[in-house]
Amino acid sequence: MPLSLLAIFLAAGLVSADNITATVNLGVSKGRSVHRASGFIYGIPDTLNQIPDHWYTDIGFNYGRAGGAQLDTPARGWIWGIDEYQGRLESTLSNYQTCRKYGAPFILLPHDVWGTDHTNSSTVWPGDNGDWSDWDKFVKTLMGDLEANNALEGLVWDIWNEPDISIFWRRSQQQWIDLYIRTHKLLRENPKYDIVEISGPSLALRPVSGNTWWTDWLDQIAGNDTVPEQYSYHLEGGSEEWDNDLQNTNATLAALLKTYNLPDRQININEYANHGEQVPAGAAWWISRLERYDAFGLRGNWLSGWTLHDLMANLLTKVSNPSDYNATDYAAAPEFQVYKYYNLNMTGSRVETVGTGDRLFDVYATVDSDKVRILSGTRITSGNWQITVDKLSAVGLATEGSVDIQTWGFAGTSIYEEVDAPSDRGVVTHTYAGDTLTFPIYQTDASTAWAFEFSR
Repeated sequence: MPLSLLAIFLAAGLVSADNITATVNLGVSKGRSVHRASGFIYGIPDTLNQIPDHWYTDIGFNYGRAGGAQLDTPARGWIWGIDEYQGRLESTLSNYQTCRKYGAPFILLPHDVWGTDHTNSSTVWPGDNGDWSDWDKFVKTLMGDLEANNALEGLVWDIWNEPDISIFWRRSQQQWIDLYIRTHKLLRENPKYDIVEISGPSLALRPVSGNTWWTDWLDQIAGNDTVPEQYSYHLEGGSEEWDNDLQNTNATLAALLKTYNLPDRQININEYANHGEQVPAGAAWWISRLERYDAFGLRGNWLSGWTLHDLMANLLTKVSNPSDYNATDYAAAPEFQVYKYYNLNMTGSRVETVGTGDRLFDVYATVDSDKVRILSGTRITSGNWQITVDKLSAVGLATEGSVDIQTWGFAGTSIYEEVDAPSDRGVVTHTYAGDTLTFPIYQTDASTAWAFEFSR
């Protein structure tokens, strides 16, 4: 709707301003921009340097997570013998080396090195019938191999992935908690592992009071002195799920930690965004959420087989054939341009933001020496919203006047589509008063993200 009509509806009380307004407060700094959302799970080829450096550095790649998943014979994992374990170890070490090349921490997925994706009805799981001997041997062997290969610096040991999903854990909740506590203690018995962080619980479902996977785990780690350095979990549900939103889970986890008298820790959403959300608008929405709550985030990866180990979790495509692992004609998929802008342009200091009350539109904003930049996106929907920028005087502007806003569009709907740059959508002059600027957002599709820039 035109801005004038939108204003009439607001005045008449037909539309809640809180529901449609995202706010940027230039007067409140939130610290240096370190691009917390620029990580992904898998997506790294096992062939070193297959993806040229600039694809990683352009997005400020800062977190990887892997463990050899979906590799077949001769690399099905520990449960198929030491030779098949070796193949997954080699994949893991290769991915670790790539991460460290760019200064990114590496989250180890031992459940993949163990071989969860190749289990069957006769598989013996860790702790079956009270027998932990094979699991202990596996953990100590992996610890030794990582140490022998100088793979401890920047390492995060993620004890078990998504045990609340049956494809990854086919035993009881308590047996998983026992595994977590036992493994945590094994790691901390070795003083060389003091530099290695531990993450958990990496549950697929969210930290709410009615989820016993969370409450029983929190209760028992509190009593066993096995609190991880990172609280990790996943946000990969649908937008209709009220708890699939960091705005909710940040609060519910804080309440649970208080209940069990546990300390705050770094939050790592080490898988975020479902497959349908992997378009530019979704990327901008998730970036805004993660930055607001100071959480690190790794993009979910919905590929399989060899493509799981390529394409940077769909930030890249290939000109010839994206499914050809050996092809190296990489090109930017639509979301890549969002993360590139986020890294290279949104430097300086973050400022305070608030998303819309309907939780469907959000913004991330930074201020550097010459410009204010705002990145915006929706939760895969169209509609009309507005952005209000408060305290323009905090960046040296007058309390009333006009600003020229440059707009950039980030388009694309397919993960296999090549998009080489954002599109220049022109400059519009906006007037403002009372130290506050408001301008409209007309989102006519569910996939385009926007960036707005003006000089300070």
